[in-house]
Amino acid sequence: MFSIGETAKLNKISVQTLHHYDKEGLLKPIHINQDTGYRYYSIDQFLQIDFIKRFKMLGFSLAEIKIILKTGDSLENIQEAVKLQKDIIKKQIMKLESIEKNLEFLEKKIEVGIERKDKKIRIEKFSILKIISSNCEIGNSHDLETKIRKMIIEVEKKYNILDTIIILKVDKNRFETENKTIYTEIIIALNRYLELSENLISIVGNGISLCLESAAFENNIFFNQLIKFGQEKNLLTEDFLYEVYYIAKLDNKNKEYSLLDIIIPLKNL
Repeated sequence: MFSIGETAKLNKISVQTLHHYDKEGLLKPIHINQDTGYRYYSIDQFLQIDFIKRFKMLGFSLAEIKIILKTGDSLENIQEAVKLQKDIIKKQIMKLESIEKNLEFLEKKIEVGIERKDKKIRIEKFSILKIISSNCEIGNSHDLETKIRKMIIEVEKKYNILDTIIILKVDKNRFETENKTIYTEIIIALNRYLELSENLISIVGNGISLCLESAAFENNIFFNQLIKFGQEKNLLTEDFLYEVYYIAKLDNKNKEYSLLDIIIPLKNL
């Protein structure tokens, strides 16, 4: 028999780990000295320790390993557990790949934002992949934020998607006549690097675009710049604008200061 210290050393694990295995009913000492409380393990249990270490490395939880050990006399049971774990790992890999692609998307968008601090207006192609949208008529921050929160919760519950883009549609005609921002549609969209559903609506086109840091209801000056640009270039534009929010954040005074594109879509002729 081997003492708990010897067992830990020979198997390259800690004494605390062996105590934890015992507590979880995963690996109990073969003998405990009633006088001293010293714990002892047999060499046969080293194989069990190897098994536990191997399956931990494969991503199994201790609870799962415990079940496998109890039914381990059947290779079929072990095979079934391994297949199940393999499927779980595949899903985790897909999720991590999706996260990686989303980070790449945000990284590129931030790079563009940094490059465009000059606030130069451009004509560019845009793409919107709608998950859900809601027609509305909102003219204040409270109602807007409340509506957006409800829609995001709906997307998270229904589609299990967390990484989304918020797009606000602005009535351009009312802005020009009343000089105020009225949002007529809220869109929760995917970025182009995530897995797409065949049910999503894709909106693709060219538009007058400006990348900046700002917030909802604070873009009147930029709307005017884009509208003026279109008029000077004799461009035919739609009667609405998009505010496309990529990263929502607060400054040190708790004021929203988010990275976004403002786009006036061009009419397709």
